Amino acid sequence: MQSRLIQGGLIVQILCKLFQRLILKLRLRGWGNAFRHLACGEPLIIVSNHIGSFGPLSIISSLPLKVYPWVAHEVTELRKVARRLQKEFTELELKLRPPASVWLARLIGRICVFIMRDLQAIPVYSSSRRIRDTFQRSLELLLKGKNILVFPENKERPINEVLGDFSTGFLAMARLYYERTRKAIRFLPVAVNQKVKGIRIGKPIRYDAALPFRLERLRLKRELEGSIYSMYYDLQQELGGLPAG
Repeated sequence: MQSRLIQGGLIVQILCKLFQRLILKLRLRGWGNAFRHLACGEPLIIVSNHIGSFGPLSIISSLPLKVYPWVAHEVTELRKVARRLQKEFTELELKLRPPASVWLARLIGRICVFIMRDLQAIPVYSSSRRIRDTFQRSLELLLKGKNILVFPENKERPINEVLGDFSTGFLAMARLYYERTRKAIRFLPVAVNQKVKGIRIGKPIRYDAALPFRLERLRLKRELEGSIYSMYYDLQQELGGLPAG
């Protein structure tokens, strides 16, 4: 299915389209099935694996659905963006060393902040009281029928050869949304496989308000991790003819 890019303003749309066609060349799977689930008009919390910068760039430039991504707050702030990019992109991914890693991080920092603001990305203030701002902004968007995009992996705590352990803070959004609307929101799992340049969209997983939240949080975490892990290898077999593990 040919996707229609709807993220951000005109400049960001052009950049994403060029990036998708010239560099990523991703193949999207499962969108037709997911579209049927979207017909009811309810908002979604989309959950994807990360794969460094590849996951977010892939989803934002390819998914034919307007999303508001959760991002580390540093990449939305001019004073802090360069240090974050130096640590997690120019040195970790590009394997550069100072001073080259510092110069490049500063160069692309302003562009990064511009893109995040244009996308209306939601700053995430982990381990801070300002995390309440993250939840408040997210809830406002969900109540307007908008879709949230989350990358919850913690790669410092791997659970298998594909995924890092999912942080569960974002799952509180389901309870907050239910308290305001008495509606159970759905989580849409999405798997990105860099080896075969593919994206697969899974079946939505609905929040169950009847369960104690501590148990429901564990269920959602396990089902999302399991779904994304399975789809990752489904893509590997379908698009690359590679073994399932």
